[in-house]
This record gives sequence, structure tokens and C-alpha cells, in this order.
Amino acid sequence: MTFVDLVSLTVSSGKGGAGASSFRREKFVPKGGPDGGNGGKGGNVVFQANTNLQTLMDLKIRKKIKAQNGLPGEGGKRFGKDGEDEVIQVPCGTIIKDSAGAIIADLTHHGMTCIAAEGGKGGRGNACFASSTHQTPTYSQPGLPGIDKDIELELQLLAEVGIIGLPNAGKSTLLKTLTSANPKIGSYPFTTLFPNLGMLKYHDREILLADIPGLIEGASKGVGLGHEFLRHLSRTTVLVHLIEIPLENPEEAIDNYHKINNELIEYDESLANKSQLIVLSKADLVPKDTYQKLQELFKNIDKNSQLISAHARIGLDELSQAIANKLMESQECINEQ
Repeated sequence: MTFVDLVSLTVSSGKGGAGASSFRREKFVPKGGPDGGNGGKGGNVVFQANTNLQTLMDLKIRKKIKAQNGLPGEGGKRFGKDGEDEVIQVPCGTIIKDSAGAIIADLTHHGMTCIAAEGGKGGRGNACFASSTHQTPTYSQPGLPGIDKDIELELQLLAEVGIIGLPNAGKSTLLKTLTSANPKIGSYPFTTLFPNLGMLKYHDREILLADIPGLIEGASKGVGLGHEFLRHLSRTTVLVHLIEIPLENPEEAIDNYHKINNELIEYDESLANKSQLIVLSKADLVPKDTYQKLQELFKNIDKNSQLISAHARIGLDELSQAIANKLMESQECINEQ
């Protein structure tokens, strides 16, 4: 599956059907009067959130979406049929913007809908204009045109927790170990080419995690792959900052921590202000005194860290608990505000 999270489209709603100009013609009814029916309403272009979708790939090749026109009215006061809505399914977390970048809708829950372009109203038939003083109107209304609109769809994943770090830090392995996700894992940089999602089950709650492709220095300016997916951190509440301890020079872990946070600040300062859990990997390979030294270095910058090994399943229960606690603390802060 190719992951697509940004799509530009032109949407066109249906035109309203014209009203009919007609008079009743029956034997023995010499003055039947006007009986032109109304035209049908044009169809809307509707976007609907669907939890079964994870990408905008299906819309990548659809440059234009058009709803059905309303049918014209007929004699005998028969109304034209309304045009059918064009309902487009999109992943939950899809933001719909107009050509100026203003947000039209943010579809965050399954079943949520947004009318991106409303169909034109049908014209009224001449029967609507009959009155006691004007009994034989001959005119009717044309249907109103539909709306043409350029829009942009931007997908921002709804994960509560984002896993960030340098390429090959072990993010996908951690996601696979904590959840039932099955991301591609390799021993080379940029194995992960698009965000992966997984559900962490901790006691009586489920926590959605996202593994964001590896960031490198300059990512906020377009270097590497990660810059394309930084938008997916916008909705997260907690970031798990995974740092692989360089065995030859462990103190580089601090430099790597600052590199990633600098990229977050460059892209969007609010990302760097999110709650972070600093997680050091390779617990099964790093000597205890080396880790203790790193702990002290992080404490010098007022940061706590914890050691794990996804491969040896060391510290994973403690990490799950820390994630749940951080989410609870963040929620309490939001409620207080």
C-alpha cells in the first residue's frame, strides 16, 4: 500500500433541474390551468470519515469529483428527481481546506460528514406561480448551477502517542513489540517509508501509537523523509523519543536528542512543547554504569530517561505504564485549563 496524506481536488456539485412550464390538457377540462412541476435539487459532494481507511491513496488519481445533476420537472406537477450525492470515504483525521488554506472541516470520528459543495436548487415550475390574479403563468425557473471548488485534503493521524527518533533507532521494532502492528523492519536507514499505527492495550484502555519515519538533521527543511510526516505529530499528546545508545560513544545520545528536538522546533514549536518520554534502547547491550552516566547527563538538562530493549523485552511494562501516566497527566492539565 502506498501511503498518501495530501491530495488536491476539484469538486463540483450538481446543477438544479429546471422547472417545467406546462398546462393541463385533458378532454372535457378546457381550463386545466398550469401544472408544471419543480426541478430536482443538484447532488452534494460529501466527504465521510471511515475508520477502515488509513490513506488518501484512492483519491490520488481522481482530480475532479462531480455530483449528479437534478432532473427537470415535468407536466402534471411531476417534480424532477434530486441528483444523488457523491459521497467520498476518507480516513478519520482528514482535514478539508479550501484553496486559501482555510479549514472547512476536520473529520475526526467515524461517520462524520462534511458537505464540501452543495448542489444547486431546482427551479420552480409554472404551477407555483399561479394565483387568483394571475391564473395562467407561462414562465418557470431554471435550476441554479452547482458549485465548483478547489480543495485540499490533509490527513493527520489520530494517534495519541507518536514514536520519534533518528532512522534505524528501532521505532518500528518498538511499535511491533508494544502492539499488534506488523511494520516493515530492516537493518538499514529509512526502512519505514510511511507512518505505521498500532494499538497498545494497557489494563482497561487502548492507546493508539504512531511510528513516524526517521528524522534527520534538516528534516524540517525537506531533508530525508520525516519532514513529510511531521504533520502527523500535531494531534499526538505524548511523544516517545527513542534514542539508540551509540555503543562506541554513548554521550552522542544527548546530541541526537537535541538534533531531533531542534527539527521539531523548526517545523512547529508546539511539537517541541509536547510531553516527551526519553527512552534509551539496547538495554541488553549497554553496561549498567554507561546507562547511569547517561541518566545523569539527561538530568543535567532536567530530563528523565528510561532504558529498554525491545529485542530482549526489557523495560516494556514500565514504558507502557509511563505512557499511560503521561497521557493521564496531560489530560488532567487540559481539563484544568
